[in-house]
Amino acid sequence: MVHFTTILFFEFALYSLWGGAVMNLGTQKHRDKYYAGIDNLDYLGCFAMTELHHGSNVQGIQTIARFDPQTDEFIIDTPNEGATKWWIGNAAVHGKFAAVFSRLILPGNEPDEVLDMGVHAFVVPIRDLDSHKPLPGVEIRDCGYKVGLNGVDNGALKFHSVRIPRENLLNRFGDVSRDGQYTSSLPTINKRFAATLGELVGGRVGLAHGSVGVLKTAVTIAVRYSLLRQQFGPPKQPEISILDYQSQQHKLMPMLASTYAFHFATVYLVEKYSEMKKSQDENVIADVHALSAGLKAYVTSYTAKSLSVCREACGGHGYAAVNRFGALRNDHDIFQTFEGDNTVLLQQVSSDLLKQYKEKFQGGTFNVTWNYLRDMMTTYLSEANPVIARREGEDHLRDPKFQLDAFRYRTSRLLHTAALRLRKHSKSLGSFEAWNRCLNHLLILAESHIESVILARFIEAVNSCKDRNARAVLKLLCDLYALDRIWKDIGSYRNVDYVAPNKAKAILRLTEYLCFEVRSVARELVDAFGIPDFALRAPIGMQSGQYAEYTQFVGF
Repeated sequence: MVHFTTILFFEFALYSLWGGAVMNLGTQKHRDKYYAGIDNLDYLGCFAMTELHHGSNVQGIQTIARFDPQTDEFIIDTPNEGATKWWIGNAAVHGKFAAVFSRLILPGNEPDEVLDMGVHAFVVPIRDLDSHKPLPGVEIRDCGYKVGLNGVDNGALKFHSVRIPRENLLNRFGDVSRDGQYTSSLPTINKRFAATLGELVGGRVGLAHGSVGVLKTAVTIAVRYSLLRQQFGPPKQPEISILDYQSQQHKLMPMLASTYAFHFATVYLVEKYSEMKKSQDENVIADVHALSAGLKAYVTSYTAKSLSVCREACGGHGYAAVNRFGALRNDHDIFQTFEGDNTVLLQQVSSDLLKQYKEKFQGGTFNVTWNYLRDMMTTYLSEANPVIARREGEDHLRDPKFQLDAFRYRTSRLLHTAALRLRKHSKSLGSFEAWNRCLNHLLILAESHIESVILARFIEAVNSCKDRNARAVLKLLCDLYALDRIWKDIGSYRNVDYVAPNKAKAILRLTEYLCFEVRSVARELVDAFGIPDFALRAPIGMQSGQYAEYTQFVGF
């Protein structure tokens, strides 16, 4: 059976990337020509952006689209080995078209002069629609076996003077007339580039949401097995479930809480993305761009680490291929890289925070998701309240206001100190080296901000839940998510006396108690994900008869 992640990637490449490029970067003439074929799978296509030598630095790609005014065509060329399009999904076997990102080159006013108008996207046919053979001038190779997702035909493409009509330029943000004149509503290459990439944000939204699905699957398998598996116990008494051990609870219960937190955060992201597509409001667009970058990076990194924890939590049986941790881990691993390397995406979040921080002090306003920083910056600049720093009662620690204030205080402090450090180092090192000198600080800042957003969405979900019993369980999970995160970064809070020593100990004790409490409803919480056994496909994770399924698999 094809893995869910392989199906997800195929649909992702076909619709979000190839189809999304045509629909979002093209104009009505492109939608009229290609939409029906994309929708009914006659026009299987691929998204050809990444090159052998350039991935994250898209503005550095080298493939050329040179306009020939005599024939009214663009000539697509791969000028060197490094410009070979690489890791292109659907290219090796299935793709008939490619959205090829290239440098648009126009003839200048002088005989030998050329004008580089920056990166644009072009529809390039790569295979004959009838014979399915590569078209003249197009070289196609398979990139070979990968760590995972080997059901996806990632290929490499080279172009040798491939001619396409001028109309194949996806011209929403820039166009070329019959006589070779370039026009655009956006004044600079950088603005056109930002607008182009901004229209492809749906891929990040899909990956963040899909990664939560993978995490739900892994947590479901690990929790169900941990409830089933019995190991040791008090003298002369039955063995106990391994989920009754504090160490197993410590591994899995905060992860279960995080899974619910990520669910609500990514649902919110999808809603904001839908709002963006409908309204085209500039503030919503900016909000979604940064939020999708941060959530994609944060959630996929967390899921990748959690898959190994789940495998270890299931002992030797977690190592059996049939129980799927290996396949899930291998197929999901690339989620951390495609649609933006996670380290690069977190820097985008930090860059946006710093930009708005600067504008705030010049009289500007924060985007919707960052609004809390407006007030918290003032709080940060004041001394920590010694009374609050020492309060350690359960009611206080489980108060959403305390939790959210703690998250936002940390983000505000990180933002303020990052701005000071960058200003200091820029004077002696220049902006690029200053950024590199502060890079680890900036990555932590981005993660802290995203955690604040996730917690805010979780608290909102708790408050809006109408069922009293369900709301109580969600509140339990939300408290565990918040306090576990605070404890994991307790050193930062202690360093600035935001949390006193006794309060830190109280946070740890309460976190352990909440893990114990969540364990009592763990089965119901994973069942609520609604993953049917035929989709889960892991014998040790079935809703019943786990051992029977497992032994039957090996032939008993």
